[in-house]
Amino acid sequence: MNRRPRPSAARSGRTAASSRRTGRGATGRAASGRSAPERSAPGRAATTARTTPAELPVLRVGFIPGVEPDRFARRWRSGQRPARLELVPVPLSRQAEVLGTGEVDMCFVRLPLEADGEDTAGGPGELHLVELWEERPMVVVGSENILSLHEELTVADLAEDPEIPSAHPDDAADRVAVVATGVGHALLPMSLARLHLRKEVVHRPLADAPATRIALAWPRAADDAVRQEFVGAVRGRTARSSR
Repeated sequence: MNRRPRPSAARSGRTAASSRRTGRGATGRAASGRSAPERSAPGRAATTARTTPAELPVLRVGFIPGVEPDRFARRWRSGQRPARLELVPVPLSRQAEVLGTGEVDMCFVRLPLEADGEDTAGGPGELHLVELWEERPMVVVGSENILSLHEELTVADLAEDPEIPSAHPDDAADRVAVVATGVGHALLPMSLARLHLRKEVVHRPLADAPATRIALAWPRAADDAVRQEFVGAVRGRTARSSR
């Protein structure tokens, strides 16, 4: 009769050792049987009490064509701030009006700031004005215009070329469209010349004309810590900067 051979001692030893190891592991896991500790009640309460962005007040900041406020928005949102920032595009013709009606809390404006036919930039007035930067005046001409051969132009250079006059504050794009047909030139601040650039036109600096100024404006009666903090952010102060 053929007998089934007994397993060797070495093989039996490995099996037993493996069983013991498995048994210890299972026993250890069963014995531990503890789940991760829960947060204490005070910790949960602190998390609940923390203000969420949706609960913060909103700071509405207007900006006119040519102003690019994205870099200021990134700086504002880079840390904890006392208000959520909302950017509102504003036509140049309404830059004073939106401040008077309260449609925005602050506004990037181009000086002089006129309201009801009066220049409110001079004197104390009813607005805070923080001047930020200047923009060079540019001459926008057709790419085939002989003036396009100059690197820089003067008022005297423009004497023989008709200017496309402005009919209203918001007609920059319309004037550039006329210039693109090959007729005359238009005078625009640098940011607007770049904003409305098209392949049929070029722009050149006008050397002997005054620059325009960009400022941040808001009502004096509505001044508060939030607006002052935004002024600081525009000037380069981060949320962690000391005043």
